[in-house]
Amino acid sequence: MNIATEKEEIIKRINQVKDETVIDAVKDLLDFAQTINDDKLEAELEIAIKQSDNREVRPHEIVWSEIRNRYKK
Repeated sequence: MNIATEKEEIIKRINQVKDETVIDAVKDLLDFAQTINDDKLEAELEIAIKQSDNREVRPHEIVWSEIRNRYKK
């Protein structure tokens, strides 16, 4: 499939969604995708690596729990 066809398929699927939290999640993803560029991504990754090296991270399970709670009905 080409990109135009892929976009059409996504639009069709979004039009069928009745859950506002799904729409909010898609909007968040699109907002993120529009603001990120290679330089910014690289800088953010460097920060994340330093935080990880300094053990300034949160457990995977806690992060996913927060995400599930944010988007549950």
